[in-house]
Amino acid sequence: MPRVVVLGCGTGVGKTRVSAALLTELARRGQACLGLKPIESGVERGPHQHFGPMPGSDADTLANAGNLRLPTTESHPLYAFPEPVSPHLAARGAKLEIDVKRVTEWVARCEQAVTPLVTSHSASWTVIETAGGTFSPLSVVAANFDLARALDPALWLLVAPDSLGVLHDLSSTLQAMRARGRTPDHVLLCAAREPDASTGSNAAELATLGITTVSATLARDDDRGIRALVDLLLG
Repeated sequence: MPRVVVLGCGTGVGKTRVSAALLTELARRGQACLGLKPIESGVERGPHQHFGPMPGSDADTLANAGNLRLPTTESHPLYAFPEPVSPHLAARGAKLEIDVKRVTEWVARCEQAVTPLVTSHSASWTVIETAGGTFSPLSVVAANFDLARALDPALWLLVAPDSLGVLHDLSSTLQAMRARGRTPDHVLLCAAREPDASTGSNAAELATLGITTVSATLARDDDRGIRALVDLLLG
């Protein structure tokens, strides 16, 4: 199953919006697709809820956007923490430590669980959304960048908001990724909750300044922008 890892320039930049739109469009085009969010903070399982994504969570949004469903015996997300803070702090508050190897094994197990549902006539995709920014720490020894690398072979998407500050944020993130030896395969802009004077012009300005080429811009209530990206992925 081709893996797509969705990273962000920070938290709240639209990763879930992009991931869900990508899954929906892939499914619309007859592709089998599975949406996963292995780590999520700010959510809490109920006293009798041991498996399956919590209603209203990002994991739930991705599970419903894809057309492949995990067995009800599989916990999703793998790590769910009640505190809405950085993953490593949320884990510390729960007296746990996020293990990147355990995450990669969980993703592989999820893929194996849905493989029988994939017909011989369809390709299959796993879209994996990370928690926080590209360099948000998962533990004292690993960040989302390290998780993405461990999930290879994978296609890396980097999401940033189409708003003021994105020129700096994308430039900084890309420079840091380049220093670590891996840059994203595609950069996407997602509409900010509150448009500002720069919204709509950032993609062109990023290209003019030589920072990056934006593969797609996703509007707040319109998924048409994701079609260009899917054309690239399926082309």
